[in-house]
Amino acid sequence: MKQIGNIGLALLAGLCIASQAQAADRVMCEFTAHTRFGLVPPKVLIEFNDYRGSALAYDAHIHEVYGKPIAAELEETGSSRYTISWRIENLPLRGNSTASSQNIVRLNLKAMTASFTGYLGGFANHARGSGKCQPIS
Repeated sequence: MKQIGNIGLALLAGLCIASQAQAADRVMCEFTAHTRFGLVPPKVLIEFNDYRGSALAYDAHIHEVYGKPIAAELEETGSSRYTISWRIENLPLRGNSTASSQNIVRLNLKAMTASFTGYLGGFANHARGSGKCQPIS
């Protein structure tokens, strides 16, 4: 429970860190995992920059590895629909091992819903989740 509180504080810190001089839209998505692999973060912060020309992503895994939001690939797939993807290197696993992960969020800004898919390098399974999103000022 304490870790969830720390994640919330980390995400709040990310809001401050991610401030940009240009116009930015921020969306916080809360996910429910549909798989048991542990890769689906409870919350993901997406920040659109440059009038939705680029994006930053921030979640508990990014916080653990990098400590700040990271650049994400942004693709507009339709009216109010986006695919945001990012890669995390050296993500700690159980024991002393690490892996890379590829994460994809499909975001519908009109319905304010999102789905999450995560792939962990070296593993055949993928993690999936879905949830609701809300704008963050």
